Amino acid sequence: MVVLIDMHPKPEPGRREDVLRPDLCASNSALQQVTSALAERALGDLREEVAQHSGGLGRVEELEQQLVAVTSSLNTLPTGQRLVAVGVPLAAASLYSSTESAQCHAAEPGRGLPLVDVRAHAHQLLFGRFLLAAAEEVLTLLRGVYLYLLFMPAVLSAPVCMGLGVGRKAWLLLMRWTLERAGPAFIKWGQWAATRPDLFPGDLCTELARLHTGAPGHTLTHTRTAVEAAFRRPLEELFDEFDPAPVASGSIAQVHRAVLSARGASGSCYQPGTVVAVKVRHPGVSPLMQRDVLLMHRAAALSARLPGLAALRLDESVRQFGGPLREQLDLALEARHLARFNRNFRSWRNLSFPSPIFPLVAPDVLVETFEQGRLISTYVNSPNNRYNKAVADLGLNCYLKMLLKDNFIHADLHPGNILVRVVDPNSPWGRVAHFFQLPPAPHLVLLDTGMVATLTPSDQRNLVQFFKAITSKDGQALAHNILAFSEGQTCPDPAGFTSELKSLFDGLDLEKIKDHTSEVIGDIMDTIRRHQVALKGVVSTVVVTTLVLEGWSTKLNPDIRIMETMKEMLPMDWRERMSRTVDKLVAADVEV
Repeated sequence: MVVLIDMHPKPEPGRREDVLRPDLCASNSALQQVTSALAERALGDLREEVAQHSGGLGRVEELEQQLVAVTSSLNTLPTGQRLVAVGVPLAAASLYSSTESAQCHAAEPGRGLPLVDVRAHAHQLLFGRFLLAAAEEVLTLLRGVYLYLLFMPAVLSAPVCMGLGVGRKAWLLLMRWTLERAGPAFIKWGQWAATRPDLFPGDLCTELARLHTGAPGHTLTHTRTAVEAAFRRPLEELFDEFDPAPVASGSIAQVHRAVLSARGASGSCYQPGTVVAVKVRHPGVSPLMQRDVLLMHRAAALSARLPGLAALRLDESVRQFGGPLREQLDLALEARHLARFNRNFRSWRNLSFPSPIFPLVAPDVLVETFEQGRLISTYVNSPNNRYNKAVADLGLNCYLKMLLKDNFIHADLHPGNILVRVVDPNSPWGRVAHFFQLPPAPHLVLLDTGMVATLTPSDQRNLVQFFKAITSKDGQALAHNILAFSEGQTCPDPAGFTSELKSLFDGLDLEKIKDHTSEVIGDIMDTIRRHQVALKGVVSTVVVTTLVLEGWSTKLNPDIRIMETMKEMLPMDWRERMSRTVDKLVAADVEV
């Protein structure tokens, strides 16, 4: 390294040195000569080193090119590939050979299973499956014999009673009695059929709506076994309290009241001591229902050939019924429905759903928050209750949000699944509301979300047009929308169906549609049934849910108009929006 030293002294500030001494100038000149000689020598050495390194870099580049050529030949030429396949394992063995690694290969030779034993094992598996299938078929046969004897009186009398109308009321009572004794699957089918006036006559739907859902509860032993098998913990570890008597029992499950323990609350967002509802599926209900649905399909196919029963279209009803039934059997699916409903209505303070207590959720056991309240039927049967109007408006707004915004609809909104909570007048909030004379604000709790409806974008658009056609009294457009609901339409006379709906609405006025919505939709569904129009199950479920809602909401508030409210919320073009605005302004001027 060459260091150049500046030997020129800096002049002191304020001092002037115009003339240097001769001896100092001579010394400085000699030093510069010595420094220049050293710098030239250092630069010469540096040039030699650079030349040597340049030669080395050239050799490295040459080796790199040779290595690339060898690698390419090994990868592409067959000889090179064989060399890699043999040489790499040998090289690895030579590099990593040791005593320990040799001992790893000193294993006793395995004894292969003879081919005869493998075939025998396969035959045993096939024979076991055959026995299980045969046993299931025998059980199905025995169940079929029982149901055959049970349904025989109703089936034999159907051609006379339903075809000729002789003793029709007695036959309807017999049919309901038969379904109640046939088991949970048939009870569920009857309840579902009661909501399908597009498939069955109105008087049959009315009678089937009276089916009792109550079922004898299972034992506490089964409840304990199911809970402990689902959550791998003793019942006493999960709950500090557990009521042995069920709070309610239905055709699929029963509900117990319990209190979460510290162990049961661990892993969830709830504190120990939280009161919960434990829903446990009845023993054997899942295979029994699957067996009964299979028998339903076989019986429905047979009924299509019998006079008096062919017009009921039982095959179509059973086909559409299977999906919702399987949904209600899976309690884990119901928990997911609850979680989604709670998310959709998280900003609503006066409406809620039970919250599932994750991770205490399984297909046959569901733990959820215990909800207090009175059944809405209590208010429906009390026409002078001061909360009725608020309850009706809240229920209508909730349903329209599910239908038009969320596209996730509670498909079982009968009064037994709706609780009402009101503010205690003696509570602090109750005193504040009374002091300021605030209107009552009830709280709705919706239960049993096992059955929901979700529409495809196409069906959603058609359904919006369906309700718009009703509110605008356009029977022809309504018929086209109904026919568009199903891809495989089976209506034998679409033109006749369209003509009848057009005549139906030509004879109506808008006031009747507003005041008697359920009757109008009932006439539409009856026309659909008579013309054998294949209406999608999910679409019919939404329409019938609208009817159910309209039924109990108008009893709570006779002034409510579900179609008028829906008309205000449905999408509209600018001409229709402007027309409604002008109508409202004119009406306001008239009132003034």
